[in-house]
Amino acid sequence: MSIDPRHLRILLAVVRQGSFSAAAAVLNMTQPSVSMAIAQLEDRLGKQVVIRDRKGALLTPEGHILIRHASAMENILDHAMAELAAKDQQIAGPMVIGGTTGAFLALVPPVIAVLQDELDALDVTLVHLADEMIGEALRRREIDIALCSARLDALAPGLEEIPLTREPFVLVSGAGKLPPEGLNIAQAALRPWVFPRVSGETKRQLEAVFISAGVPVPANVIRCDMLATQKEILRQGNALALLPRSAVATELAAGILSSAPLMGAPPPRKLVCLKLRDSPLSPLAERFVTAACRTVAQDL
Repeated sequence: MSIDPRHLRILLAVVRQGSFSAAAAVLNMTQPSVSMAIAQLEDRLGKQVVIRDRKGALLTPEGHILIRHASAMENILDHAMAELAAKDQQIAGPMVIGGTTGAFLALVPPVIAVLQDELDALDVTLVHLADEMIGEALRRREIDIALCSARLDALAPGLEEIPLTREPFVLVSGAGKLPPEGLNIAQAALRPWVFPRVSGETKRQLEAVFISAGVPVPANVIRCDMLATQKEILRQGNALALLPRSAVATELAAGILSSAPLMGAPPPRKLVCLKLRDSPLSPLAERFVTAACRTVAQDL
């Protein structure tokens, strides 16, 4: 059974516009033509994909499945057109990388520096995503690859993980606000903390530090996902944070923040590249991954 891609584009328009008549106006079609296309799609599938009522057009569960794949198809075609246009201009790309802030800081700058030496021009976009959003963004083809911490649980079906590097966490506070000998988990739990707000692999790993030591997860916390704000809170107050080394390397070197040993600190986080298992990478994405493996890979 094959599906006419034109019908999927019409379905996308109906969903985005909220009604058959609005979709017809956007597509420069008549409303009966839009209705006929959706009817032909449903006949082909033997399933209803849209419920028509006074409020407009609502998707059935089967319609939601189609829309996810239709969005991916649209993104693939749009990306193909953009890649062809870039080739005419002798620009490598475009490439869209999704991922977390910490992974971007550790991986993107050194790899981009390598690619800028090797290529004349690049078209790269970075999209910040929470861990739980990455898989769906890959499946929808909204991003080419993702950079993030390795999952502690099983990888979702259809995804492939390429190990890149390990990076330690460091205990950080304002300048001069940590004892040189460091702290144990119980002592650290008595101080205020800065934690990530968004649920993800890093947050789970940090909370596991206290749980595994039999110490309650601190309740005196400031939850913030903006790295610059986290660091300023640490600089001006007496809170603690466990942050990836690359995220605070500049501030530690300048004496703006300080670090000290944490007895029972979590193991280094494993940074990976995520991609769709059965989908080939674009030339630029392939070069990025190869350069990342060559430039930052260590101790895997």
